[in-house]
Amino acid sequence: MATTKTFGEMIGEGLNADPEFRAEWQRLAPAREFAAAILRFRADHRLSQRQLAEQLGVSQPRVVKLESGEHNPDVDTIIHAARTLGIEFCLDIAPAARKPKLMTKHAQEVGGCVEHRNVRVVAASQSQRRTVARAS
Repeated sequence: MATTKTFGEMIGEGLNADPEFRAEWQRLAPAREFAAAILRFRADHRLSQRQLAEQLGVSQPRVVKLESGEHNPDVDTIIHAARTLGIEFCLDIAPAARKPKLMTKHAQEVGGCVEHRNVRVVAASQSQRRTVARAS
C-alpha cells in the first residue's frame, strides 16, 4: 500500500537528498517569508490579488510573483509594501560564524534562520508574530 507524503515531508527529503535544492530553498527563505506576510495581509483584509495590486500600485501579475515566494523581493519592494500596507517585515543577515544580534530573540524563533553561502539569514513579519502568539 502506497503512503501519502505531506508537503513538509517531501521538502524535507529534497533538503536532505539534494544539495542544489537545499541551497535554493535557503536562498529563497526571505522570499517565502515576505510572500507569507503579503498573503496573510490579503487574507486578513479579504482582498483579491487585484485589490491588493491596486493598493500597492502594481499589476496583479506582480502580486502573483510576490506571493509565489519564488523570487527574493528587492529592498525597495519590501519598504513600499511596509509603508503602504502598514506591515512589519524584518530581515537580519550576519556571517554564519555568529548568531544574528539585531533581531529580537522572539523574531528569530518565529522567523527561523537559514544559512546560505556563509551567512545566516533571518526573516520575520509582524503577522507571523501574531499567529504564534495566538497558538501560545
